[in-house]
Amino acid sequence: MNKTLTALLLAAIAIPAAHADTPAEIRSQAFKKMLLQSFEPMGMAVRERAPYDKAKFEQQAEAMKTLAAEPFKHFPANSVTGKSRAKPEIWSQPAKFQADRDVFLKSVDNLAAVAKAGDLAAIKKAYGQVAQNCKTCHDAFRGPEK
Repeated sequence: MNKTLTALLLAAIAIPAAHADTPAEIRSQAFKKMLLQSFEPMGMAVRERAPYDKAKFEQQAEAMKTLAAEPFKHFPANSVTGKSRAKPEIWSQPAKFQADRDVFLKSVDNLAAVAKAGDLAAIKKAYGQVAQNCKTCHDAFRGPEK
């Protein structure tokens, strides 16, 4: 594992869920859970840093499908408080935020469907689309570290 991923994993484990009491903390924990439990393990297989196991990959894709919408539930109005990277555009451009969220969720659904077929080339393409949709939303709606 590379140093960045290791640091991310350790940081996520070190932050107890009991402290997740603000919308920003709740959504941060939800995004980390999705990343650690499904997206990054799938990425290891896609990048050929871990063996591809069809059943395991399919299970991770289904887990991501289950977890993907959860963080988006925690963006109530005026919830840019404390330590949050959420940009004000989330609330000033709600239609765009909703559209980007919907594109992301559809790409996650597609990845889960493609994972069932087991075609690694198609899986890599679908995984890449999910990653691109994450980036698109982050570019528009996620600010720098505070």
